[in-house]
Amino acid sequence: MIDPNYWADPYDREMSIRGFKLAREIMSQKALKPFVKAECLPGPDVKTGDEIFAYGCKHAKTDHHPVGTCKMGHDAMAVVTPDLKLRGIEGLRVCDASIMPRVTTGNTNAPAIMIGEKCADLIMKSG
Repeated sequence: MIDPNYWADPYDREMSIRGFKLAREIMSQKALKPFVKAECLPGPDVKTGDEIFAYGCKHAKTDHHPVGTCKMGHDAMAVVTPDLKLRGIEGLRVCDASIMPRVTTGNTNAPAIMIGEKCADLIMKSG
């Protein structure tokens, strides 16, 4: 499990709460009233910085595409060989975004599918 430890830094926490409060203020402006019926989440009862923080901790997620957790190569730090075999476990291959050395400039879905297809080819060739 990857824990991004959001808001561990007090400055990040403060800026996130201030940003949330600013967004809430903007959305409550008279000009937006015809388009905003009510605040659904977290709801008007969540008011203090601590309440906003608690809500954020419970519901936060990332929109990032984590990659690169399984280094591929020939060196001692590599956990996956260039043919996608996991070192130390016979018959197991890694065929997902964890072997990508860097995040792509677009969504990681297509590259992950391509890695899976390549792995399928490698498995079929090895018999």
